[in-house]
Amino acid sequence: MTRPGLPRVTPIALGALIVACAATPSPVVPVERAPSPQAPRAKPPQPAASAAPAAVPAPPPAPWAWVLPVDHGIRADRGGGGAFLAPRAHGSHNGIDLLAPVGTPVLAPCAGKARAGQNSSHGKWVQVVCQVPAQLALPPARRVSLFFAHLHQITGLADDPSEVALGAEVGTVGKTGNASSSIVAAHLHFELSVHDDESQALADHHSGRDQSDSAAAHELGAAVGSRCLEPQGLAQVGGQLWRARRADPFVILTCLGARKPAYSRPSGKLAEASFAWSTRYRAQTFDVDREGPPAVPERGRAHP
Repeated sequence: MTRPGLPRVTPIALGALIVACAATPSPVVPVERAPSPQAPRAKPPQPAASAAPAAVPAPPPAPWAWVLPVDHGIRADRGGGGAFLAPRAHGSHNGIDLLAPVGTPVLAPCAGKARAGQNSSHGKWVQVVCQVPAQLALPPARRVSLFFAHLHQITGLADDPSEVALGAEVGTVGKTGNASSSIVAAHLHFELSVHDDESQALADHHSGRDQSDSAAAHELGAAVGSRCLEPQGLAQVGGQLWRARRADPFVILTCLGARKPAYSRPSGKLAEASFAWSTRYRAQTFDVDREGPPAVPERGRAHP
């Protein structure tokens, strides 16, 4: 008996429905898998530790510088000769006179301490005090006093010592003091003395009456003689290179590597007072009227 409102299902239709349901696949439910353990990541390669930088050898000592940008040689005129130990009223000339026009810059030949002043004989003057170069292997306290006189102007210096750099302008060539006479050509009076320490060097007033000696002067003389004068055959013709604590500035600066300009004869009235270096000096290995030899080497190191 069938219920009212429902379709009648025959046995054949029911069997077909059962077969169709059995043929329909059931949906596949995905199975979550546990994550497989990961191998530890390799660390990126680290840069190799850089080797300690090789020690850089200290640069060789800087050579000293020439004191003028021009070279017109040694002064000699009616006022007298300008060579080292040339005759003077007080005895002998304590330095050398470098002929140059008024206003020519005067340069510090080394790094050290400088001071300036003025008096009746030297006129305007500048003193530069420097340590003796290390390559000469003298005690570290040894000092050289370099003295410039008859300046026209002084550049930035006073009586109290102050630091000065190698090659710095310290003044200009002039005709002050006892160089003001019309018979004396314009020039730079240049003295060099050697002292045991800085305080003694700064106390040197470069008076012509003071002919005191120093142990340092003999030490420097021996070092320069064996390591420059003898190997280069450098000497003053018929003259001396030392007077107590004072030395010939041309010879000492040449041996310490100061490369001066080549000698040139000036024009005008200065030409009459100009004498080339070869009239007073000789050398076997270089032309004294030109630049000069290399600076003396460090102890134990020969020239190439």
